[in-house]
Amino acid sequence: MDSPVTKLIFIAAAVAASVLVVAVMWTTLGSNAPQSTDDAVEYSKIQTKELCDAVGGKWDGSKKCAPQSG
Repeated sequence: MDSPVTKLIFIAAAVAASVLVVAVMWTTLGSNAPQSTDDAVEYSKIQTKELCDAVGGKWDGSKKCAPQSG
C-alpha cells in the first residue's frame, strides 16, 4: 500500500472519478437549462443600474429600468 505505484494508481483513479462527475454534471445541467427563444426583457424586475445598462435599458434614477426608446 505504501508503494509509489499504488499511490499513483489511486491518484489517477481519483482524477478519473472527478472528471467523470464533472462530465455528467455538465451534460445534465446543459441539457436541462431553459432554452429561451424570447428576447423580451422584464425591465420591471431589474433592480441595479449596471444590469439595466447591460441589457440596453435606461436607468431613470428612481431605481427603475425602462427600455431605451428609439
